[in-house]
Amino acid sequence: MVKTNRLLLILFSACIITAALPSCTRIKNYLSFRQDDKNPVIARVYDSYLYKSDLPNLVPAGASKQDSTAIIDRYIDSWVTRQLILNATQMSMPAGDLEKELAEFKELLLTGRYEQYIISEQLDTSVSEAEIRKYYEENTENFILHKDIVCWSYLPVTYCDDALLKKLRAAFARDKAPAPARKAKSSTPQQETPWNWYRNVEQTMEEESYNAPFIKDEWTEVETIQNKYETDKDFAASAVQKNGYSFVVRNNDGIYLGRIMRAVRRGSQAPMEYVSHQIKGIILNRRKAETLRQAESELKKQAEENNKFEIFNRNEDK
Repeated sequence: MVKTNRLLLILFSACIITAALPSCTRIKNYLSFRQDDKNPVIARVYDSYLYKSDLPNLVPAGASKQDSTAIIDRYIDSWVTRQLILNATQMSMPAGDLEKELAEFKELLLTGRYEQYIISEQLDTSVSEAEIRKYYEENTENFILHKDIVCWSYLPVTYCDDALLKKLRAAFARDKAPAPARKAKSSTPQQETPWNWYRNVEQTMEEESYNAPFIKDEWTEVETIQNKYETDKDFAASAVQKNGYSFVVRNNDGIYLGRIMRAVRRGSQAPMEYVSHQIKGIILNRRKAETLRQAESELKKQAEENNKFEIFNRNEDK
């Protein structure tokens, strides 16, 4: 009887010690962390600890003590919340499901990294105009416009005085060279440079020492201009019907002079210049797919030659 009681006491004590081990371990670890003055524990959530060394360089130089404290406190609160969510997820989700999802996510992550590496090392990203033109001409039916578009040039004139604005507006509205001033006849014939609208605007800017970005021939939808700027009520009709239509628009950023260089109505074939960026993306996406296909084929070929994989009983269920 005495031996039986002693055995029961030993077993009972062992159970208590075993049950207490995790808590003892945590307490022991926590106490040992507290003893490390150079890297103290900042916070704990269950068995996860946040150390001082884990805090990134959050505080910008010159921040006040109050701001520094607030920034660090927000980071600690965010870390605690994140750890609580992770723990709650682990507790409520079956271990098998969680492990399966983590494994699938790891596979996707590694596959993505591999594809990024192959693309960065092997993909030729240069697309020539000839390639763009070839694709455009072979797929014209895919480039029918659903909205009116225009090619326009524009110039910011927010800080121009009235006199300068008047001269620039005249330059934008001009369709031909101004009448030449009378000059004394010269015995030597002089060759005149053909008049050019862009040069006409640039020359006016040079004469007036006006320095601003002059944007030339930008394709966009008429609707985009209307949404981005304040325009006249008849702007849409004028933009697509009047060649060389010049106008003034404004928004919160300033005032702009504009001129329609070319318009194309919806239902028409889009100009190649308008869809060239889209075509370049299509060509590059095809190259990416082909580059990855070739890389995977080569990877499989090398593994097969080196006897790194085997397929067993492929037709067993057929």
